[in-house]
Amino acid sequence: MEIRKVRSGETGNIWRLFHETVHRINQVDYSANELAVWAPDEYDEPRWVSRFIRTRPLVAMDGNFLLGFAELGDDGRIDLFYVHHAHQGEGVGRALMQRLKAEASSRGLCRLYCEASITAQPFFERMGFVCLEQRELERRGEQVSVIMMENKI
Repeated sequence: MEIRKVRSGETGNIWRLFHETVHRINQVDYSANELAVWAPDEYDEPRWVSRFIRTRPLVAMDGNFLLGFAELGDDGRIDLFYVHHAHQGEGVGRALMQRLKAEASSRGLCRLYCEASITAQPFFERMGFVCLEQRELERRGEQVSVIMMENKI
């Protein structure tokens, strides 16, 4: 497995991984309406390309196959962190998190934080994050429950 910065032309594959993973994995904790506003079926390529130019996410690759990806904001916020639905539990998330922590440390950040899904909460806890509070976020008129979590590094 190789972990590196995203490259030009990979945005569509990242969006597909995001969309499929949300709809397959998170359906145990979220309603169909919540999933639809969280990961809509329409791919807005200009929006995603613009986002990734700005955030330069890390991608985990097995040859040409995308295993997962993660974003780290300038202030330590992890906004998107997803592992392909068929490759969860194989160490991809752990490897991505180790790279995020190393990058955060090199930037002089002292904490990472995120709004984790209920489904992802156990993973983040295994990675050393603690729960701060549960919140309801509004996304396109739908309330979605998330867990505010942080990890002091």
